Amino acid sequence: MGRKNSPSEGQELDKLIEQYETSKAENHQIYLDGDQFADIADRYASERRFSEAQEVINYGLYLHPENTDLLVEQAYLYLDTQKIYEAKEVAASITEEYNSEVKMLKAELLLNEGKLEAAQYILNTIEEADELETIINIVYLYLDMGYPENAKDWLDRNKKAYENEEDFIAVTADYLAATNQNEAAITQYNQLIDVDPYNASYWVGLAKCYFITENCEKAIEACDFALAANEKFGEAYAYRAHSYFYLNNSDAAIADYQKAIEYKAVAPEVGNMFIGMAYTNKEDWSNADQCYLEVIRIFKEKGDGNSPLLVDTYTNAALATFELGNHEEAHQMCTRARKINPKEPLIDFTEGKLYLKEGLDKEAFDSFKKALDYDPNPEMWYLVATAYSEEEMLSQAKICYEEVYDIDPNYENVAGKLAALALIDGRIDDFFRYNNETANPINEDMIADLLSQPHERTEEGEDILKQVWERMKKEKGNK
Repeated sequence: MGRKNSPSEGQELDKLIEQYETSKAENHQIYLDGDQFADIADRYASERRFSEAQEVINYGLYLHPENTDLLVEQAYLYLDTQKIYEAKEVAASITEEYNSEVKMLKAELLLNEGKLEAAQYILNTIEEADELETIINIVYLYLDMGYPENAKDWLDRNKKAYENEEDFIAVTADYLAATNQNEAAITQYNQLIDVDPYNASYWVGLAKCYFITENCEKAIEACDFALAANEKFGEAYAYRAHSYFYLNNSDAAIADYQKAIEYKAVAPEVGNMFIGMAYTNKEDWSNADQCYLEVIRIFKEKGDGNSPLLVDTYTNAALATFELGNHEEAHQMCTRARKINPKEPLIDFTEGKLYLKEGLDKEAFDSFKKALDYDPNPEMWYLVATAYSEEEMLSQAKICYEEVYDIDPNYENVAGKLAALALIDGRIDDFFRYNNETANPINEDMIADLLSQPHERTEEGEDILKQVWERMKKEKGNK
């Protein structure tokens, strides 16, 4: 987490960065104040340009040894790059213990260790604790570190003093969104947009709420307004991409993920993972495979070959490379993922899918069993059921869907899946039982439509549909 309260505003900081980068390109020295170097490093860190941020800090500390702003930024950079011990060492070396930013830093380090009471004590000793800027920073700190109730305490205790201030309304909206109070957050964001309709961050906040509530059309519309206000606002591209992906518009999602990477809203490894998944949805296996390989390359280049994200990358890559005919390599991808996390159920599930595609039913069963031993929840049972269904192994799919139903009858319209399988098998009583429990049941008109269409059905299949139709008419008449 970078510093929240940089003294340089956006345009001024842009000019500083331009001066710094020009002098660097021309191999000239440039003299700036310590806080200005810290601001440049903070911008680079926010854009995940960590090596460049470190270079700026090193140069700044050469000119301003023991400068507090630069040391604080160094500690945050270590936190951003998961170097917790180094961050603590830097924080301990800062002599200005009463500096507000130093206290914020030390509080974050304590929260990172789960030491809530110690962090609260430090935050309560900040001299400017009743100033709006400090309140906002503390609220975001608690939200970022997973303590929403403490964030709420700071909002509640200061609501009377600042409830009409735009910045206070904005942080309240972000708090509501972060705690899944989406309807209330939407109201707040709309209030902010009425005040400042050209603020892209307000539109993106609104888009996030709509996306979380699965109203992707409205999320896209909000992102459109954000980009009309600022065409380089990367988060708008990211959330519009997520929404397009959810709506199965893979081409639009890919284009927006590329923009999100360009404008530093998502890291290249994360963005390429999403793009690979979009290509997978299109069954464009070659491009999907290239994206996953790029993610793997980036992680290895960063020396982070054991990142948990690589597990998902390897399993996705396994399916893509299998479809390209590289079956042995696909299984090797699963092996590489297993070295990172041997108990991750997704790995065994993926290998089970590979075995099914190869016609190795026993090996597939064993892999699925391992996945379910690690994760016996309805999500995994549903995934296994779907894998069997995709390979037209309907009796195995039925068993797995029934397990889902027993655990949670409302999960992912599992009753609808069981109704369809019952209809295929001619289990008419089971069909009516499950069909009556679905959100969108098959009705009399649908069955009549099926009967009216030319279709290669067996006499038994035709007779089953007629029995279902007659029973539906009878039950409708009784009602």
